Amino acid sequence: MYKYSMTQWIVGNEDIEYSFERLKKYGYDGIEFAAEPYTTDQDRMAELMKKYGMECTSLCGIFPEERDLTAGNASTAIRYIMDSVDFAVKVGAPYMIVVPSPVGRTELPKGHTYEEMWENAVNNVREAADYARSKGVRLCIEAINRYETYFVNTLEKAYKFVKAVHHPAVGIMADMFHMSLEERNIGASLRMISDELMHVHIADNTREAAGLGNTDFREMLYVLRDINYKGPLTMEFMPRLANPYASGNVETQSVLMNGYAQQAISYMKSLENSME
Repeated sequence: MYKYSMTQWIVGNEDIEYSFERLKKYGYDGIEFAAEPYTTDQDRMAELMKKYGMECTSLCGIFPEERDLTAGNASTAIRYIMDSVDFAVKVGAPYMIVVPSPVGRTELPKGHTYEEMWENAVNNVREAADYARSKGVRLCIEAINRYETYFVNTLEKAYKFVKAVHHPAVGIMADMFHMSLEERNIGASLRMISDELMHVHIADNTREAAGLGNTDFREMLYVLRDINYKGPLTMEFMPRLANPYASGNVETQSVLMNGYAQQAISYMKSLENSME
């Protein structure tokens, strides 16, 4: 069976140890931290992982406007990735998820061309990837839906982007929520990117826990088996918010998050068991 983790940045302002207790209770194998190296007590994260027998499956990059990889001068964004890579090494995370444009920017900035922004992002990610490779960490490019970015919002675009970067430390992270909005056929899209797929995020089409919406996760699992995907499956459901980054600042809805955490892993494991 796959290793299951749950991302930490979606749960609001609860104490991180409560998050670990939740994951332990419901049988998760690991946790995904927000890639916030400047505000995270990294030593405490490492201690809690040991205490609860959890691994860190990945870091989820946070890319607001000030971390713009499409900029001509992206030194802040590149430094952020490098510092996050050091965080990843500290907690043993093999992957960092990267969105190559600011989340929430849904239009091309005036005075620029798409081709210009594309070239900037390719060069900037490649530069950051050199450092990631030197530390044994890989960068996973995430396509996010058209309501959150104008830039890389389909797996086809993500695939073209990764091929343009052409770096051994760069691959793709497939997010089932974004795919439910942008992909015509989930199975075909996963097969298309199979040689670059490194990581998978799980949320239903409603952005709730798997099994509460209409996404065909059984098809996803069959395809992942066919393409010999061996990476983790990371839950990234969240409350109903227009701005996903706002979820890290809201008062924690513990009952909701507990229910989602239990629902998601029970549903996915039941699907896996039914395929054996």
